[in-house]
Amino acid sequence: MDFALVVLVFLGIGYGLDRWLDTRPLFMIGLVVFSVVGQFIKMYFEYTAAMTELEAQRKAGVQSQPRSTREQSA
Repeated sequence: MDFALVVLVFLGIGYGLDRWLDTRPLFMIGLVVFSVVGQFIKMYFEYTAAMTELEAQRKAGVQSQPRSTREQSA
């Protein structure tokens, strides 16, 4: 939902600028591409942060288990 709303907002801003400056559809296309690239970069950094946190939790969970339990699960 966030992805679509951001793209729509930038689409609207680009449409407004193009009508105001009579430069159809330069700003509309440029701002949509800018917003899509920005959303993918945002998703990448959020994914990387989440995976780093989960990996740290997994390592902490493995280290806190007794050695005999770790050997049985392997």
